[in-house]
Amino acid sequence: MAEFQAEIRSIAKEKKQRRQDNRMKYTTDEEKVYDVKEAMKRLFSLAELGVKAYNEGSGERVLSIYELPEELLTLFLNLPGRRMGYCIIGTERFVVFLDEVPNQVLVLGQKKQDLGVTGQVLSKARQLIKINCLRSKDRFIFLDNTGANLNPEDVIKHIIIWISG
Repeated sequence: MAEFQAEIRSIAKEKKQRRQDNRMKYTTDEEKVYDVKEAMKRLFSLAELGVKAYNEGSGERVLSIYELPEELLTLFLNLPGRRMGYCIIGTERFVVFLDEVPNQVLVLGQKKQDLGVTGQVLSKARQLIKINCLRSKDRFIFLDNTGANLNPEDVIKHIIIWISG
């Protein structure tokens, strides 16, 4: 019985070491990881304001916004390391914001299909935008994949236009 327990402990130690090694690959530059999380928080705050304003303008709760638990990102999306994400859900579409190490935010959108359809209920996700987040002293600079400056308010505005169909 003692040998059995020792073997199981050994397996656990090996797995723990492997997980730590994998985390090191994705979190080598802690400052950039911190920056993208701060940028995600800024985008989340803007998205929350946008969702609230849209719902007030429509007179009903059409859009919802939720932070995604780190465990969900790890378990279901197979994203290693300490990750952050959130989603905006509309009646016909939803958008997911995911941090990408070291300094990017990936925005994916997906259209829901009618529930009367048998089989696949969701269409394939599409990349709406990839945002590079750079810190310049006490503020963030957001860039698109071509290096052009992005206004985060405009990004959220366009996402809400897309999600509301």
